[in-house]
Amino acid sequence: MTDKMVNGILFIIAGLGPVVVYMGLGPDGTGILSMGHTEKIAAYILLTIPIAFMMTRNIKRNNFIDVGFLIIVVGWSAGIVSDAITGAELSAESDAIGKAIAPTAWSSMFLGIFITGIGYFRTNLFPQWLSGLLSVASLAAFAFMAILNMEQIESNEEILIPLWMGTSIVLVIVGIFTMRRKETDETSKAEAGS
Repeated sequence: MTDKMVNGILFIIAGLGPVVVYMGLGPDGTGILSMGHTEKIAAYILLTIPIAFMMTRNIKRNNFIDVGFLIIVVGWSAGIVSDAITGAELSAESDAIGKAIAPTAWSSMFLGIFITGIGYFRTNLFPQWLSGLLSVASLAAFAFMAILNMEQIESNEEILIPLWMGTSIVLVIVGIFTMRRKETDETSKAEAGS
């Protein structure tokens, strides 16, 4: 399996995995998993986000891609910690701590994706429209989560869910384009580690 195939699969898992876990298996979906198990499985699936962006970063670099990737890693790290604290269901205080961290953490990750999208726009890794779509979708999710606190976010889930789903769909499309990307001398050298 080529690196670009693995990279594309990781983007697809990053887009679909959290939706399947949270809305399909978790308490908000079928209820097959407890909140603690949902958050644990989602954390493992969400590992695909920084890995997918890192793999793409190794093909073509610019400052926007590098800065965006760094922000993705920082936001993602804080986000899974906040979800783990909330998902552990230890006490009302731990739940409050997790919910206090979540908006800043996850909005930071979306900010990183937005900046990375700008970086992709400045390259030929993806069609310009797809890089722009990635930037717009992640900017909308960032703005929504950055402005509101967790209480406001929870009371406006009818807005959050389409923003989250929109970004997820764009990640799946990025994955498909990654797998179908034509080999050039530059990308084949990057994938071979030359």
